[in-house]
Amino acid sequence: MKDDLISHHASANNPTEPSSAAPVTDGRLDVSTVFSSKHSPAALVLRQQIAESCQAWLARSTSFDTRSNYARDLGQFLSFVGMPNGMWEELAKIRPAQIAAWRDVLLAKGLTNRSVSRKLTVIRSLYSYLSAYGFTGANPAHSKFVASPPVPRDGRTLGLSPEDCRRLLDAAADDSPQGVRDRALLAVLAYSGCRVGELCRLRIMDYKVSGGHRILEVRGKGGKERRVPIHPEAVERLDRWIDIAGIRGDETGPMFRPPLTARGRGFDGFRSTALTRRAVQYLVSRYVRRLGLDPHVTVHSFRVTALTTARERGADIVDLQDFAGHADPRTTLSYIRSRDRLSKSPAYVLKY
Repeated sequence: MKDDLISHHASANNPTEPSSAAPVTDGRLDVSTVFSSKHSPAALVLRQQIAESCQAWLARSTSFDTRSNYARDLGQFLSFVGMPNGMWEELAKIRPAQIAAWRDVLLAKGLTNRSVSRKLTVIRSLYSYLSAYGFTGANPAHSKFVASPPVPRDGRTLGLSPEDCRRLLDAAADDSPQGVRDRALLAVLAYSGCRVGELCRLRIMDYKVSGGHRILEVRGKGGKERRVPIHPEAVERLDRWIDIAGIRGDETGPMFRPPLTARGRGFDGFRSTALTRRAVQYLVSRYVRRLGLDPHVTVHSFRVTALTTARERGADIVDLQDFAGHADPRTTLSYIRSRDRLSKSPAYVLKY
């Protein structure tokens, strides 16, 4: 199964000790002479070595989600080029034309430019890693050979106006424990700009006081941690939620939990497990529909809105980068929507 690369590992054929290994040139593995037979000792050794290299490439990231996404994208590409199961040495035969053809097929299927560009980046990353690992040959996915489709500077996620964000913050009624939970959850999204995965990973012990500030210790992508100060409104809502749910003493337990029963609205208590991403996404979409907002508004819209609003109100880009947990300020800039620029568009001064 190509999509589960971890299951492939180097078990392929379990080769016996060969009489000759793959040729080595200046400390680098030369794959150009091993294809006379797929079962030759050199091919078996190379297969195992590339399999191990692919596993090492996947294992670089500490994020399970990143590893899963990379494995899925690579599996899709290997299926497209028809690479036989476990025949890892075939990676050395891939040419730019095959990668370009995959790109074109993905675009024809309706994938966005951003999605296709990300998938190409995954393949490019693998070949760069194989090169660093010691294999010879050019990177067939290099941008000099295969161009990625253009991606707009602004991301595709819709941002909210401050007015619509306010409406969402107040959309949940506080007449039930579940409603109190939803009000706290929406406030954390709006005031911390955290990702949905980060929200689901929050524990009671992550909500604390530091230097006179109420903060959340957020665990982001790749296991990176950051401290995010919490707005007083979010503090008030969080405290009420924790007290009404009776979970303040459950230090290692999740912050946001599903109710024990679907119709109990939390009056009969909450489970000890965390809300799933899907549950949070459904929760937000339910309030979006109730308010009649743009149906394309998602959980991630809160993150875009927080960064855009803070930037418009004078926040420095370096502080925003730290707030968002981005490694590159260019990523932070891609989250900031140019609401003022749109308001000043020449389109509004046209008159015929």
